[in-house]
Amino acid sequence: MIPAPAVVVFDFDPVGIILGFAVRWQYAAVAAIIFAALLLAGAIALVAERRRVARMMRDPERASAVEEAERAAQETLSAGGATGSADVRASGSAARHEALDRAAGEAPADPVTPVADDRPWPVGLRADDLLFIVAGGIAGAVVFGRLGWILLYVDYYRDHTASILDPAVGGLTLAGGVVGGVVAGAAMAAVLGAPVARWFGVAIVPLVLALGLGKLAMMLGGAGQGMPTDDPWATAFAGPGPWASLAPMIPSHPSQVYEAATSGGALLVVLLLALVPAFRRHPASLFAVGIGLWAAGRFAVAFTWRDPALVGALNGDQLVTLGIAVVSAVWTLAIAVRARRQGAASFATSAAARAVTSVPPAAVVPAAAVAPAVEETLPEQSPPPFPDAPVAAEESAPGQLLPGAPPLPGTPAPPVAMPIWHPPDAAPWPHATAGPATGAGASGATSGTGEEPGPGER
Repeated sequence: MIPAPAVVVFDFDPVGIILGFAVRWQYAAVAAIIFAALLLAGAIALVAERRRVARMMRDPERASAVEEAERAAQETLSAGGATGSADVRASGSAARHEALDRAAGEAPADPVTPVADDRPWPVGLRADDLLFIVAGGIAGAVVFGRLGWILLYVDYYRDHTASILDPAVGGLTLAGGVVGGVVAGAAMAAVLGAPVARWFGVAIVPLVLALGLGKLAMMLGGAGQGMPTDDPWATAFAGPGPWASLAPMIPSHPSQVYEAATSGGALLVVLLLALVPAFRRHPASLFAVGIGLWAAGRFAVAFTWRDPALVGALNGDQLVTLGIAVVSAVWTLAIAVRARRQGAASFATSAAARAVTSVPPAAVVPAAAVAPAVEETLPEQSPPPFPDAPVAAEESAPGQLLPGAPPLPGTPAPPVAMPIWHPPDAAPWPHATAGPATGAGASGATSGTGEEPGPGER
């Protein structure tokens, strides 16, 4: 069946002259989109940083602690850079995050509020960090994008190894470039000691916007055409071109427009979720949701592509985007579980503080009202023999809280006085003075009757 004529037919020259150079409109548009995305990321970071500074100004004590922690961490990082020690730099980066988080304080200042979603971020967003992160992201996107292209056409590059590094042969895969750019950019932010999670939140809107507009820019070069179709919205490209798709005159699925639409839907969801305090507090989850939705949309649109199937009905790019969607879902779930645990801990801390602060002060009772009750509970005591003589209080034995109470567990027993045994015929101790000796072995002779001896018997 021959497809019906396309409803939308593009007939223009895809190559233009700019400053005396022949430039494809598609590439010029992609460059402009990337530049606009960078400006948008810088603007978002600037606005976020101004809001953070404004909130810090409302809390001078916390701001002072954050500045002190920032200064100490920067000194550690500078020392590591001066000595060239990677260990010192790594420890300084880790200490920076820990000190700033501790200075900013994880618990809310108000014990009545379990979770404070509007507390200021401890780490700021710097413009020079954005430049380094973008540079690292571009390098990672080129490397991973090229690697993905080689894996898709591994049979060709196995026989033409010299073409692996030739940019004129083949191209880059978008899914591999996104993965490489995200990984390399996050690694660069971690090396700089920048807040990786916050940069994720800054990057998601410009990234998804650039991906969607980049797909629309492919229309300027006739690239990204899908399988032939007789649908009324099929597109075709007339004229000599050169067009990037094969058989551009055949009415086909505008797959690039489909993907631009799904990217726009993902961007809309991200913008709506950005209004939720939980996502604002955890910007990495916003990035995970956005990039996961983009990957899911690309996975669905790829069924209209002309790429050959690699595993079952899935082509190579679909395998990559499916992996991105799964990893994003797991990432989002992990962030949610961690946030829930932190929220439970903050709520427990706040509840304890609320219980302490809500205890009413003890009521003051007049002494005249307490005295009769105290007298009724005190045991009766015999009056002292003399008016001024104190009453002898019963002493408690060692290990007893009160007299007469059993000893506490583990208290050694008090020593017991053992009686001293004397043999019947033994003489008394030399210091004994009371009573006459009656034993037969007593010193001096006695009559055995107990009478005092006479003078001659002493």
